[in-house]
Amino acid sequence: MIEEIATVTAVHAGRVEVSCFSKSACGQCRQSSSCGTGLVSKALPARSHDFAIATELALRPGQQVRIGIPEHSLIGGALLVYLLPLLCLLAGGSLAAWAGLPEVGSILGALAGGGLGFGLAARWARRRGRFDQPVILGPLIDVVRAED
Repeated sequence: MIEEIATVTAVHAGRVEVSCFSKSACGQCRQSSSCGTGLVSKALPARSHDFAIATELALRPGQQVRIGIPEHSLIGGALLVYLLPLLCLLAGGSLAAWAGLPEVGSILGALAGGGLGFGLAARWARRRGRFDQPVILGPLIDVVRAED
């Protein structure tokens, strides 16, 4: 289970809306000031991901919770989004070349195959999304600062 910290933004009957921010792996090494990837990650703003999770826990807005995403869901999603369109692109180009079309036909076949692959990936991702939902593992303990 891959864990992440999220903040509860709204509470509804049987579900909560949470928000978590994308974190870049960059900035963790000594080369971040001279690394191209590190510079790009500093230039781009952090993105917030908002979604709803079904739960019966008594939570309140502003509270932080640990959420978990199954590893198979993440790996399957990555394969679906990256590998399926690539395979369809290669198949479309190969099929057009095998049919004896000129180079422009192969390029168009590859583009059509890639577009088909993205369409299939989007459709399957929507269907899978109903089953591979993140879960709330539990609320974080509130830290109370004691005055001296």
